Amino acid sequence: MSSNWDDPAETLARAQSARAQGNQELAYQLFSRASELNPQDIQAWQGRAETAASSDEALVSYAYASALAPDNQPLTRTLDAAMEQRLQNASKNDVPLLVALGQEFAEVGLTEQARTLLERASDLDASSTDALVWLAGLAPTEQAQLDYLNRALATNPRDPRARAGLLQVKLPPPAEPTPPPRSERLAAMSDKASAPAFPTSSEEDATMERLRKLRANIPPPEPPGNVTHATVENLRAAAPTSDTRLRNFLILLVVLVVLLVIAGIVLMQLQ
Repeated sequence: MSSNWDDPAETLARAQSARAQGNQELAYQLFSRASELNPQDIQAWQGRAETAASSDEALVSYAYASALAPDNQPLTRTLDAAMEQRLQNASKNDVPLLVALGQEFAEVGLTEQARTLLERASDLDASSTDALVWLAGLAPTEQAQLDYLNRALATNPRDPRARAGLLQVKLPPPAEPTPPPRSERLAAMSDKASAPAFPTSSEEDATMERLRKLRANIPPPEPPGNVTHATVENLRAAAPTSDTRLRNFLILLVVLVVLLVIAGIVLMQLQ
């Protein structure tokens, strides 16, 4: 009897059967396939999390399942427990991965959990500008944003995102477009065939590659309260503009100084 590997329901059923028989590796492969065929299937993501060999991949899969079912309290508790264990076992070497996980959580709308991951990364490495800039983008108040941005600048005074972020916080926020209905955002997950990889260190290449593949199925984020994903995007997009203005100002300043020196020499010769 042949199997249809493109049928999400059949693939999910085969995954559950493989798991019941104790074949975790095959079950994981089938749950992964089911989640790719139907990114809105909570059971596929949960099964993928429960059979994943990597704790970080399991954590991201639990996050996707929880984003699809925000009212599922048992699933939320499972996600929180997985997060707590991950944070307890984290070391300074895990900071880049914790920041990447925080970004993943933020982009599926799990803002509180994202802040927890990023705060842990900042606690482990107070010089992590990436963690501080993302925390600024997710901060619930303007004062909190300023605090994180100032901390980022104290760590790296030349960081363009933090410098541009200070300007963005002081400017009136742009009007946010009305987000599409949740059903449309979740449906858009199946339309994403690929996504760019985020920076990784050599030690985490394998895990980060798995996260990159999972990222293709992230739904567009829903702004939580008065915190918007656009804040983080503004920190990135505005940075080149800030650098250009600074360079232009410095060039103009040098030109003015040269002109003043020349004028002074001419006046001395006339006298």
